[in-house]
Amino acid sequence: MTKQPDNSTRRLPPRRLEDLNLMDDFLFQEMLMQEETGEEFCRILLSTILGRTFRRVKVIPQKSILGISNDRHGIRLDAYIEDLSAEDALPGVHMSDARVVSDIYDIEPNSTYEKETLPKRTRYYHSLIDAQLLEKGLDYGMLPNVTTIIILPYDPFGQNRMLYTFKMQCTEDPSVAYNDGTTKIFLYTKGKCSGKALSDMLKYMQETTDDNVTNQDIEAIHRLVRRVKQNQEVGINYMKSWEREAYIRNEGKIEGKAEGRNSICQLIRLLTEADRTDDIQKLATDPAYCDQLLEEYGIGGEEG
Repeated sequence: MTKQPDNSTRRLPPRRLEDLNLMDDFLFQEMLMQEETGEEFCRILLSTILGRTFRRVKVIPQKSILGISNDRHGIRLDAYIEDLSAEDALPGVHMSDARVVSDIYDIEPNSTYEKETLPKRTRYYHSLIDAQLLEKGLDYGMLPNVTTIIILPYDPFGQNRMLYTFKMQCTEDPSVAYNDGTTKIFLYTKGKCSGKALSDMLKYMQETTDDNVTNQDIEAIHRLVRRVKQNQEVGINYMKSWEREAYIRNEGKIEGKAEGRNSICQLIRLLTEADRTDDIQKLATDPAYCDQLLEEYGIGGEEG
């Protein structure tokens, strides 16, 4: 019989919602999902990182892209962003027109240490993003530019740089132009300064406090952060997310088996891909329902 959670001893989250930083996955995602904050937040963030003005953007948080078949790895992008600036600059232009190419940006704050796999991870991300961008019958020239931006609290390449930008080039003669429209940017929040605006923004993302508000752009984002943190629904979501993770860590062992956590992590991944958000939330408080879903997806089972 599955052990029931003891609500009387349930711990509060180790950190308060108001203490979360933008590098924390929960707060970053809530910033994107709130209609009144997501687009403005990403517009300012992109403008600071890339050093140019973005007038208007469209943001799709947690965008899932399936693998090329059911047995191939899919991906989930933290912040999938389309640049809609051309609509403002050119009257009558609509980005929904297949002939209009809008640049695509993917922003991924990532506190998990995975230094060795980052290059191949971004390669795979680009391949799946490209695969869903070109409609049948369109020329390859219609592929939009795609830029992946990974924000990290550790140095991914050991050179103590704040900014690492990678584009394709000719090995024999780097001066030969080879523009395939892909760019990979890695930002190290504590690296050697690559400009005060970017340095201050990354410091603010690492430590989202009043003391790190140093310019108008960060002040604008800070107002959005306060609005999100004061939102009652966000507070409830934070408690639910903590309860769910606590369940996985402490109470997710089916019949005491060590593989329980892996089974539930696998279940959450499948539910996420199926967009079954309500079912994910119930995992934290309803172990019997968790067992039902594990059986539904054929995960776990008796040991031999």
